Amino acid sequence: MPRPKSMSPCGFGYQPWLIQARGSDKETQMFINPLNGSIEERNICEMHGQLCLSRFEEWLFLVDNLSDDCFLLSINSLTKIDLPPIEEPFSSLGFRILTSSPTSPDCTIIFLGMEENFLLFCHPCDTEWTKLPVDFDVDGVRNMLAYNGNLYVIHHDIEIINLASLSTCCVESISMDRPDLSSFGIGSVQHLVESCGNIFFVRTRFPGLPMTTSIVDIEIYKLLDFEDEYIWLRVESIGDRAFLLDQNGGQSFCTQDTQFDKDCVYHILPCYDGERIYKICLEDQTIEFKLLTAEAAQKNSFSYWILTVRRPIQNDDLLTSFETIACSEVCQTGCGMVKKDENVGAIYISMPLTNLPIDIVQSISEQLPLKDSVRLRAVCKSWAKQLPDPMKEEPMWLMSCPKKCGTCQMFSPYKGKQFTLNLKGLSSSDVPTRLLFSKDGWILALKGCDLLCLMNPFTNDFHHLPILEDDYSYNGIAFSCPPKNSPNCMVFAIFSPPRGDFTRITAWQYGQEEWFEMQFDNDLPFSGTDNNPVFFNGEFYCLGRWGNLGVFNPENKEWRVLDKPSPIHSEAPDIGTEHCYLLECDGELISVFRAFNMEYVRVFKLDRTNMAWNLLEDLGDVTLFLDYRTSIARNLPRKSFRNKVFLPRLHNETNETTFYYCMKTGKHNPNFKIFREPYNCVWLEAQFQ
Repeated sequence: MPRPKSMSPCGFGYQPWLIQARGSDKETQMFINPLNGSIEERNICEMHGQLCLSRFEEWLFLVDNLSDDCFLLSINSLTKIDLPPIEEPFSSLGFRILTSSPTSPDCTIIFLGMEENFLLFCHPCDTEWTKLPVDFDVDGVRNMLAYNGNLYVIHHDIEIINLASLSTCCVESISMDRPDLSSFGIGSVQHLVESCGNIFFVRTRFPGLPMTTSIVDIEIYKLLDFEDEYIWLRVESIGDRAFLLDQNGGQSFCTQDTQFDKDCVYHILPCYDGERIYKICLEDQTIEFKLLTAEAAQKNSFSYWILTVRRPIQNDDLLTSFETIACSEVCQTGCGMVKKDENVGAIYISMPLTNLPIDIVQSISEQLPLKDSVRLRAVCKSWAKQLPDPMKEEPMWLMSCPKKCGTCQMFSPYKGKQFTLNLKGLSSSDVPTRLLFSKDGWILALKGCDLLCLMNPFTNDFHHLPILEDDYSYNGIAFSCPPKNSPNCMVFAIFSPPRGDFTRITAWQYGQEEWFEMQFDNDLPFSGTDNNPVFFNGEFYCLGRWGNLGVFNPENKEWRVLDKPSPIHSEAPDIGTEHCYLLECDGELISVFRAFNMEYVRVFKLDRTNMAWNLLEDLGDVTLFLDYRTSIARNLPRKSFRNKVFLPRLHNETNETTFYYCMKTGKHNPNFKIFREPYNCVWLEAQFQ
């Protein structure tokens, strides 16, 4: 029976797919549909025993797992192009790239050295590989992109190599600065992506080491050539495009007429629980993921994006345009008078607002933004008595800032509803704002990389803090009390490296014109982790990765690592495999440790008499709202919320359900993997003063 020309899955070519080339231990190749996780096995004899080292659109760069033979293969037509044997040991070779389709005369296959600073390359028609020295450190290379005759190499800076210079046996390159990046999380992965004739720098951030944990943040910058000077401009949108990221690099494609969502980044990433397909939506700034099945997530088998269709380039404006959502207004135009609009033939009946039936007022109140709903109750005593008090009805909110236009989303975990707030202090900002911490209705936020501000989203009060001397880079930050209680308000930030040998404190006292910074050598190891301090009994308490405590006294400006309570862990867990939180509850300190995959949640209460952590099996009437930015413990009026731990994750489909873990049953409501999480959010208690 004649062999079919293409062995690709049904529907291949109409959307991106994932492929695994497993090497010598498997005869079949796995194609994975990223939209539903379905798997199709194909027996492609050309790929038996081959490892995929790079790809460009439908072309794979394959190398024999047991020899030095290598070739290019079209996954669509199974066209094979042999390449000369690689004589360099693979242990000495690092990042590699296939610059373009072999149908292009400029197609080049490039390796960078691992230890020595050299470049190894060949063209499809060459009989041998060429080795050339380079004058930059290849040891720090993070990723590469070939575009428009240049090779862009990310390392400490960005090196731009003129590919035409390779034929002269002398590598010509220039250096360019990387974007100024904000510091969230410990680890990061960086990609360069070409899209619609532009180059984008994409950095995804992790609370731990890359490849071991989950994505918590993303930054995207567009490269502009302004009067022969390269400038990186941060963008909030990529239009109708989607970016596809993997270990080999990044690609862009138009989502029109596909089931992929526009303005999203899809990132395939090996994690502690297998390979995950992350979907990062730039429109609403949320993150969700799908975990590949155990069958797909084979050990030492990494998936690559295959893009066989290049849609026509559309010159979209990739910079975000924003709409400001205005609050509703109710106007009184007369007293019991009937007016007719001759232009549209409509009749309007005017009456005193206080005469409106209460059920109509109730309906109006439910549609208004939160602050206007509060003001509506103040119209008259009757409405104040009959309308529900939003502060009491909604004691806890999840606030997120999807864009930099000053419009924030307020989600109520009680009613499953969202409201919109407009923050005047942020509406004029041309830089993104990151929410860092909240307390008593006030939020501490970061504008850009070095400007902190305190704001109350319910009253629109806004206070700028002095500019930081260096860019924001801390494990956690908190303030002692709202600024209206000055001069007692202090903002406190801490950084301690994973090895825990020193701690750096940066703080600001209300009324001061600058920050002060202090560094302490730790008598006991204190390994910092991403969670915020707690101001407790006049001091800032900080929770380390081992479960021990560090304390800063703002009066004498002294830092100490406590020998008691003893750490929860005898050995530090791997960075990024566990979340830990510290919070105050009814005059007591509570610590929580949970696995990233929710295999366990352990809650401890500090016994201050014996200075020991006591494990709690039950929270009683208490509800915990956890996040590394802010964690809050409260006694709530609703019994259905008691004895539960809530995380800032919303249901993918309805947006009406918040993820929680029940302490009584030891289980969580539906699988947390079907929930999405805003990556710029904070738990917040409503305060209108």
